[in-house]
Amino acid sequence: MKKIITLLVVAIVATTSNTYAQYASDALRFSQTNYGSTARFKAMGNAQVGVGGDISSLGGNPAGLGLFTKSEFSLTPEFNQTGMNANYLGQNTNTDKSELNVNQIGAVFFMPAYKQKGQDTKKGLISAVFGLGYNRTNDYSGELNYGGSNNKNSIADYFAELGGSTTPNNLATGSLERMAYDNYLISYDSPANNYYPETFAETASPNMQRKNEVRSGSISEFNFSGAVNVSNQFYIGASIGLVDLKYNSDAQYEESGKAREYDAGGNLTGANINYKLLFNQSQTTKGSGVNGRLGVIFRAAEGLRLGATIQSPTWFIIDDTYTEGLDNRGTIRGTTASKTYDFTYNLRTPLKGSFGASYIIGGQAIISADVDFVDYASIRFSTDNSADRGLISDNNTDVRNNYKSAVNYRVGAEYKLNNISLRAGYGLNGSPYKSDNDGFFDTKMYSGGLGYRVNNYYIDLAYQRVEVENSFSPYTLNNASEPLAAVKNTKNNVLLTIGLRF
Repeated sequence: MKKIITLLVVAIVATTSNTYAQYASDALRFSQTNYGSTARFKAMGNAQVGVGGDISSLGGNPAGLGLFTKSEFSLTPEFNQTGMNANYLGQNTNTDKSELNVNQIGAVFFMPAYKQKGQDTKKGLISAVFGLGYNRTNDYSGELNYGGSNNKNSIADYFAELGGSTTPNNLATGSLERMAYDNYLISYDSPANNYYPETFAETASPNMQRKNEVRSGSISEFNFSGAVNVSNQFYIGASIGLVDLKYNSDAQYEESGKAREYDAGGNLTGANINYKLLFNQSQTTKGSGVNGRLGVIFRAAEGLRLGATIQSPTWFIIDDTYTEGLDNRGTIRGTTASKTYDFTYNLRTPLKGSFGASYIIGGQAIISADVDFVDYASIRFSTDNSADRGLISDNNTDVRNNYKSAVNYRVGAEYKLNNISLRAGYGLNGSPYKSDNDGFFDTKMYSGGLGYRVNNYYIDLAYQRVEVENSFSPYTLNNASEPLAAVKNTKNNVLLTIGLRF
């Protein structure tokens, strides 16, 4: 029962419509990012905060650059396969989508400090390292399909609730309730001062419901980083990240069944008619932002390194275009209409604090572990447009009411055998939902891989599997009786890093 309640709350937040909940769920989506990483650290569960010496430090703990002793270049292409298994009204549907991407590319430049003759070369400033790189911190690609037979309610119930007590003459032009009323999907009850659906939803005449949604886009960063090595014991680094956001979603909901029939004059005929409606939704979101990181690594003892980093919020400027339309051609009344909503807003994502440790065993193996703290309730919207301040306030309230702080952790290991390295790791990103006290919506990551190094060249291969459970609903109802699709989302990623030291 507790899991069902959690699914209902999350589905309401995640459902996309022209209500403010759309923007709150988008804000969460754009706030859930990971540190950039090469195939080496992806294979080690991305546990890198206390390790360093890898070009991943450009998008992770910048202090790790201080452990470089040479300049370096690396490139990481990846293959992503996303699978979604949805259970909706007792019916299972599987959908897969694959693509190739560039996950990471970067270079670092090593500069030893000048030492006068006779100075201790192992004390004071030993070296400085600067770097720049690109990395993807989240990927939104995927396709979701679900469908089934519903004998309890219809999307027309949702349209009727949107109408509320507004009389037909006062329904907003272009609104969903206006479209539904013009198509005889809902009618107005004058004595009751509300709307009711014209569709049937009963055991003898269930509705057939189906939804398809295709998503694409990503969040990527271009980082400028620098670090210094002090006495081969303290490593201090900082970075600035320029962030690019792209998110696209195209969804179509289809419903068919029986409804009461009207003639050309708008009068009931007393008969029933087959109907088929399409509810189309399209979203295009683009944004740019900036963030910063400060990090340290400390050699606490022989083989033991401790690291910490603070990643500032990302300050985004976001342009969002959302279009929704109801297509009912050739069925009840035979009209189609749509409306587009444009919204520009500022978004501040949460600050992230991370701590990590690593330990080298016998010069042949390394184990590492990281932990992050992220407070998703601190997400904030703002705007320079006074007309949108009410909407902004609703979004901020929705964030505070539904999201909470979360703890992420990662563990990894590497074992070197001559020129070959074997790696494995595990990570978990905690659920951001207040209603999820049992961690049903945690994101779990399993990984493994190997590497080969010879002279100044190296190649690393990693496999990562990401699993998360979520829920979606094509519409919401005031009594929370809407149908839910319980979705298990899996991502299978293969990454290959090619590197050169010079």
